[in-house]
Amino acid sequence: MSVLTLAFGLGTSAFAIEPDPWTTKDTLWEVAYAGLVLVDCKQSCKIQEQGRIEQNPFLPRCPNPRTMRAICAGSVLGHVAVSYLLPAKWRRRFQVGTVFLEAVVVQDNYYRAGIRIKF
Repeated sequence: MSVLTLAFGLGTSAFAIEPDPWTTKDTLWEVAYAGLVLVDCKQSCKIQEQGRIEQNPFLPRCPNPRTMRAICAGSVLGHVAVSYLLPAKWRRRFQVGTVFLEAVVVQDNYYRAGIRIKF
């Protein structure tokens, strides 16, 4: 059996796995994550307006608003996709962990960098 055949077989069988049922709590965790990403995105756009440098090594140093919105939208969509595919036990851990990390980032932007957001 070739490596390509094995990889194709494993890849297609991975999509045949039925994900655990999605719950209302899953939706609430995703909404919390999306809300925090929205705040973080607005804070990152403020960084560019104020002529500061973004400290997140995964983002551009001087992010423009269009790029930041695309990155944040991709993050939220990717988060939902990963959450959906994870088993329920791991899904909750992933959601809680990432919501916590995003909350820490938003809080750090607010207190350390002084970046406040008005809606």
